[in-house]
Amino acid sequence: MKDPSPRNRAVLSAVFAKMDVLAMSVACGSLCAVGLFGVTAVLLLQDVAPGQPIGPRLGALGDYLPGYSVSWAGAIAGLPNGFVLGALLGFLIAVLWNLTHFVALASLAIRTAVFGD
Repeated sequence: MKDPSPRNRAVLSAVFAKMDVLAMSVACGSLCAVGLFGVTAVLLLQDVAPGQPIGPRLGALGDYLPGYSVSWAGAIAGLPNGFVLGALLGFLIAVLWNLTHFVALASLAIRTAVFGD
């Protein structure tokens, strides 16, 4: 079996690049934290008639996120909750990405070794 050329190695490295799990976790966590704060802030800055509820659907997140409510204090309390949830999601995405690419690259190597393509 011949070794792949440097060009083919570069292509394989680009196609099957590993995702940095920590960086993906921090990026997704930050995005979710800022997103939750931003959505809450937009709701709070809207003009609402007195006696009307503000964001009842978003307020339901308070059942799942400790300390969160559709208020300025709740928006601040939602920052760490959003970060943790986003970081877990980013971790899961990165691990699945790396696992999928590892399996694909391993099957490619096995197929090349068996069939000599």
